[in-house]
Amino acid sequence: MTAPNPSLQKKTAARMAAVQCLYNNALNEETVSPAERIEALKARLKNNRDEQKLLAGIAVEPNYKLVETILSGIEKFSADINKRVDSALSAEWKRERMSPLLIAILECATFELFFDKDVNPKIIIDEYTRLTRSFFADSEVNFVHGALSKLATSHGRI
Repeated sequence: MTAPNPSLQKKTAARMAAVQCLYNNALNEETVSPAERIEALKARLKNNRDEQKLLAGIAVEPNYKLVETILSGIEKFSADINKRVDSALSAEWKRERMSPLLIAILECATFELFFDKDVNPKIIIDEYTRLTRSFFADSEVNFVHGALSKLATSHGRI
């Protein structure tokens, strides 16, 4: 059995942290800058394995650079990201009826799919589908997978 790749674990933790930051912003109607959010995350997680496990599901500090890239990118490209997310919604899945957490997942994934193209789109879809499974049942997991696949395919990323 191969040992988990620490770099990949940090990226997974970063995606989870970015989603949770967006979720917190939505719940608290906060407008905290990405840099402020990163500093708060670092203070919360530094040498605190229990908090790391609680936040990311594994005891590892996230790749803070990736968290900042995602949060800054969503802030910068929010209008385009929201337009793309809305294009993947359906009559059964309307934004106003969705959990802010589900919207945060879609926003982070959409940013990575279209504005930070360093990672293969199939990996992004897989990562955010797995992340969704941490919080939701099969219907939401299937919806996220389908919506991201539809976005990637319709925009020539897959």
